[in-house]
Amino acid sequence: MDRPEGFQSKGSRKSSPRTLRSSKPAARVKTATKQRVSAEKAEYRRFTEATRRRRITWAVSLGSIGLLMVSVVVLTLSPLLAFREVRVEGGDRVTSQAVADALSGLYGEPLARVNDERVQIALEPLTLVQAFETRIEPPGTLVVTIIERKPLGAVLAGEAFDVVDAAGVTLWQEATLPIGLPRILVAADPTSPSFGAITRVLRTLPDELLGQVEGITATTLDDVRFTIRGSSHEVVWGSSERSPEKARVLRAALIALDSEESKVIDVTTPESMVVRARG
Repeated sequence: MDRPEGFQSKGSRKSSPRTLRSSKPAARVKTATKQRVSAEKAEYRRFTEATRRRRITWAVSLGSIGLLMVSVVVLTLSPLLAFREVRVEGGDRVTSQAVADALSGLYGEPLARVNDERVQIALEPLTLVQAFETRIEPPGTLVVTIIERKPLGAVLAGEAFDVVDAAGVTLWQEATLPIGLPRILVAADPTSPSFGAITRVLRTLPDELLGQVEGITATTLDDVRFTIRGSSHEVVWGSSERSPEKARVLRAALIALDSEESKVIDVTTPESMVVRARG
């Protein structure tokens, strides 16, 4: 069937190039608009979240500072945490009452202001105290852990004996030579080479031998000598070097000699101990 010139069926109708060209830019604009809106929303969310985090951080920081300031005020000024009681640990010869009496001038002070420097000044008259540690137990207790000076020997001072430690500090005084302590036959001068040599030897002696030392002296660092309690034996010890070996051979020698006549036991060189009559 013949159709009029220029007739075109519906199924075969095609979009004109102008229509295609105009629809593509519109779609791109729409897509770009959506992407821009999404990006703006995401940026806004990031901004608001960052702002919220900063506000929370500032709030927490300011709250912590405020709490710290309140705590400092309470600790330093509040009578609720004042020093009311002292508990002493580690002391043997230093009594709890002596420490409590020494610290009595600090009672009523806020515990936070009772520092180690003030405690040290208060405990200075107690010569038996070599060192100490403190801790606070709220609401009002100060715990003081005492490290005592260790008595090393006794030095004759006039008609009495001064009990001294390795630093030459007089710990207490007794009318007679204390049982179990050696008599040091030189001045208790920490700058003296003789006293220094004696203290080094006494500190290296095992307890069982230390209790047998009656009197000890020295002229040089390498010439420490002592007598044995309950006998008249004299021991030439020398310096403090090789003390374990010297102690071992001396124990054997004392067992072998027993209560024989006075001897000089020279353990200066422990592998070649010399025993001779005491003149």
